[in-house]
Amino acid sequence: MSKTSYLFEQLKQYIPSNDTLCALAAEKVISDVSEEGIKANFSGFIDKMNDEVYAQYLINEEREGDKVLAENIPTIKRLFFEMNAFFMSLSQSRKSRAGAAFEFIIRTLFKKLHYPFSEQVVIDGAQPDFVLPSEEYFRSRPLDCIIFTAKRTLRERWRQVVTEANKGYGFFLATIDDKVSLKQLQNMAAHKVYLVVPLNLKFTN
Repeated sequence: MSKTSYLFEQLKQYIPSNDTLCALAAEKVISDVSEEGIKANFSGFIDKMNDEVYAQYLINEEREGDKVLAENIPTIKRLFFEMNAFFMSLSQSRKSRAGAAFEFIIRTLFKKLHYPFSEQVVIDGAQPDFVLPSEEYFRSRPLDCIIFTAKRTLRERWRQVVTEANKGYGFFLATIDDKVSLKQLQNMAAHKVYLVVPLNLKFTN
């Protein structure tokens, strides 16, 4: 294992897991909020929880990163190369964790509202995050179900949740991406993908 890999792997051991940070954010943001209150400001709570998770991650990343670097930099011979690769790994890790946190936050809010759902159901080769109310119900009455997936950023990854084979029902795709183009919206509409965004994005884009 290279020294950079060692540094990054060591840091990951010290930073709390995504699930832990998300659970702490949920406890801080929505523990005392009623179901009616969450329904009235669903997108607002997604923003608040997302901001809280990211803020706590950065605090832990900086604190634990300082410790790891202070302990290991004296032994690093190719300092620029190792540090450049290390910080690139950090950046990639932030993006990956942010995407997973977005899905976790939506799952947490669904549970708080007692919405029934199944997860990671394979549908015509696609695998959306949630099927409401259940996989069993979908298998018998698919047009009466909600197929819901979450992607923090889109680019062309929305195609992962839909295929030509399933045009008989629609997909609901939640995102907080503020760079969705008109062409993307048109392509999604043609595939019966309905974009779900926070109110602040809906009224400013």
